[in-house]
Amino acid sequence: MRKNRRDFLRITASSTLGAALLPTVHYGRAEPESGAESATGKSKAEQALALFKGHNCCQSVLATYAPELGMDKITALRAAQGMPGIGGLGNVCGTVSGATLVIGLKTMNEHNIDAPEAKGKTSETVKKFVARFKKRHSSIECRELLGRDISTRENLQAAAKDNAFANCPGFVKSAVEILEELFA
Repeated sequence: MRKNRRDFLRITASSTLGAALLPTVHYGRAEPESGAESATGKSKAEQALALFKGHNCCQSVLATYAPELGMDKITALRAAQGMPGIGGLGNVCGTVSGATLVIGLKTMNEHNIDAPEAKGKTSETVKKFVARFKKRHSSIECRELLGRDISTRENLQAAAKDNAFANCPGFVKSAVEILEELFA
């Protein structure tokens, strides 16, 4: 199963759109916090926020959960590189994408991968997550959450310059808090 998961992540990482746009923006953050990825004694939300200082929103959520999902953080960071706003197009918020990946990895395993009830549980958990995220933030669409179109390099850079990503740490925190509630 690990080989299949690695293959899936490698394909996902290599096929995502917009990765060339996204590394130029640190979403309102300066430099990565050294050691943030191996933080111990911190809550999941604190870990995700520490990761967000040098990585995108999807990476921050997925990599926070990587160790307990049987995935190393580097693989999680690579797999989620093109996911904020689905490749920077302003579609689904990266925190939602990251949380959805976490939900799938938490609810599915090599023993239930073909079981309809497990697939149903995964879908229901994603729906609950989305409903709670929408209740807190009114949307799951990046462009709506930011109030901006970020689909071009120029728009992305203008958004960064105008501090349009100032609310993103709150979205990261919410995503992790909702995941914690769902899996408590």
